[in-house]
Amino acid sequence: MARADLHTAFFGGRGFTLYHATGAHGSRPLTPHFHDEYLICAQLAGHEECHVAGRLFSFEPGDVVLMNPQQVHTGNARGSSDVDYITLYVDRRLALGLVEDVAGPRCAPEFTSVRVAGRVELVSAITALHDLVRSDSAPGRTLEVEAALHNVVSHAFTEFSNLREPLRRSTNRIAHRKIARVVDYIRSLDPRIDPTTLSLDELASVAELSKYHFLRQFAQVVGMTPGAYLRTLRLCQAARELRSSRRSILEIALGAGFADHPSFSRAFARHMGMTPSQYQALGPL
Repeated sequence: MARADLHTAFFGGRGFTLYHATGAHGSRPLTPHFHDEYLICAQLAGHEECHVAGRLFSFEPGDVVLMNPQQVHTGNARGSSDVDYITLYVDRRLALGLVEDVAGPRCAPEFTSVRVAGRVELVSAITALHDLVRSDSAPGRTLEVEAALHNVVSHAFTEFSNLREPLRRSTNRIAHRKIARVVDYIRSLDPRIDPTTLSLDELASVAELSKYHFLRQFAQVVGMTPGAYLRTLRLCQAARELRSSRRSILEIALGAGFADHPSFSRAFARHMGMTPSQYQALGPL
């Protein structure tokens, strides 16, 4: 979700995407959204504020931001004009493979902290990965990139997730039992399902709430409306297909419920900060 006043760059590799943003952030917030990957971000300069899991967080230089897959968050509520940050998006399958090397086979771990401060070693590891991936010699240094990626991911999960302590509470946990049931129901569906086939009556029935109370509670607890949540899930699935299938962009767009290539490209660019073709060019996941 890049803005015009930011200088941004994307880099891709097997199982991950790196996003570097620097420049004027202004005070224009981003609407609630989420990604299908784990997010590990190093705030290098400036500050910004965003809502995560219903709470307002302020991120300062030296902070590391950690988010789980499908964790709803906003962009800056009040940001400075001199931001510089590097965000690593880690595919869930790759993350599970790397953490298995650390702790053995486990259920998918989740981060238990959104903001951690003073972790110079982790910030340095993220910066080192970025510098390595963006260098001209990166294509010939696959093993070094994999080692640097492993260093960041294993560090983040070992220290700030429930990898070793499964009972520690994830920051993505939904406390409202009935809304959590609906979210689990939505996530259990085939990601290729047309979201327009899901009715409000059906979702409210799963929650055992009236339509009015369901809509109000879902938006309050999750951070976005059911419709927006479903549309974002479809964009996440489309992003995965762009880098893991041989289908054309038009085929993926139609499969995601869009009428044509242009409407899909606009929605995808708002969600990812780049066009479908640019994202596809990052290489396979």
